[in-house]
Amino acid sequence: METKITSTTDNEAKFTVTLSEAELKLSTKHVYDELRPRVKAAGFRPGKAPDAIVERELGPNTVQGEVIEHAVQEAYVKAVREQKLQVVAPPQVSVDKFVPYTELEFSVIVELMPKVKLPEYKSFRLKRPSISVDPTEVDASIEDLRRREATRLEVERPAESTDEVNFDFAGTKDGEPVRGATATGQTLKLDSGQFIPGFEDNLVGMTPGDEKSFDIRFPKEYHEETLAGEVVTFKVKMNKVTELVLPDVDDTLAAKVGPFKTVAELKADLSEQQTAQKAEDVSRQYEQDVLDKLLKESDFKAPESLVKQQLTRLRSELEQNLAYSGLNFDKYLELSGKTQDQMDAEMRPEAEKRVGLAMILTEVAAAEGISLSAEDLDAEIVRLKGQYNDEATQAELDNPRTREEVYNHLMASRVIAKLVGYAESK
Repeated sequence: METKITSTTDNEAKFTVTLSEAELKLSTKHVYDELRPRVKAAGFRPGKAPDAIVERELGPNTVQGEVIEHAVQEAYVKAVREQKLQVVAPPQVSVDKFVPYTELEFSVIVELMPKVKLPEYKSFRLKRPSISVDPTEVDASIEDLRRREATRLEVERPAESTDEVNFDFAGTKDGEPVRGATATGQTLKLDSGQFIPGFEDNLVGMTPGDEKSFDIRFPKEYHEETLAGEVVTFKVKMNKVTELVLPDVDDTLAAKVGPFKTVAELKADLSEQQTAQKAEDVSRQYEQDVLDKLLKESDFKAPESLVKQQLTRLRSELEQNLAYSGLNFDKYLELSGKTQDQMDAEMRPEAEKRVGLAMILTEVAAAEGISLSAEDLDAEIVRLKGQYNDEATQAELDNPRTREEVYNHLMASRVIAKLVGYAESK
């Protein structure tokens, strides 16, 4: 096989590949062996027809087309590997010459991964935030435990801010029902802050059987864009008011909520849990800060083909999240008053960021000589399989695409660990 680079730039390469008769013979044999079982010819057992009969029954164009396709795929992969090209998109291939089963020449245009100019990342220094748990945070957790273990007494008086209530509600905007803003038999602890600001305040003072309507303006930063900053009218019916009689904070409560003999042991355990959670949160944010700094100071251009792939993935993630809320993508666009192009424009910065980080981490991995062996990947797949019992998930972990995702995740983790190590150095 002869590969000749005809031109190359920072983001594109053109080359030709020429295969000899001996090399084509391998693809020809493979294709005939694949096609043979499809041929039923008199005088021959299934799958035993000779090449000439296979070509006669299926047609020369079919056989030759299969040979060309197989030969091009095999030769293209080999050429890219030999030339050490970092290809980021499917190639454009054109067959220049084909003499049946003796000679094949084709041309290829491929989009290449642009070069990434890394900053002096080894000199990055970021201070990791300290971790501490305030006693008031532990006290708040104990209050949650007291509410969980409280004695509940149904009362016929107006609701107070410390009560638990059960109610029905329906939200409308401009006279039309608001999706996701209707429920029956909703239970709520009034001072929990679970609902949007102002909603719970309107329930205080309502007696079982009371009905009430009020307007609430949703926060401008509300996660559902169609409601952000909008005024919604809620109609509420109070079903039940429950007074919570909280237990004392004593050793009896400690023993009831866990394997503790004293309140001191309970508080120590809560403090340990909260410290561990804060440490995890701080580590996650610290890693993101390191990556953000690296992303900001690196010089690169994200390939459009990869950005489009990420946009497709972001749309898919959005569609899945919408499905959980009972919405489809088209309805979401209608409610938000946006077009597909406008939505893509909003998601593009995130898509470019994801592509950029992937490029940068790949470059750092190469600079640091970070690699992942087949044994490491297999071990991780085995570990993941141990976490799932269902056959479908186990089979999915053997899917080549899933294995690639696991590989990328492990590689990214190793590179990030290296970068964090530099950033924490004294």
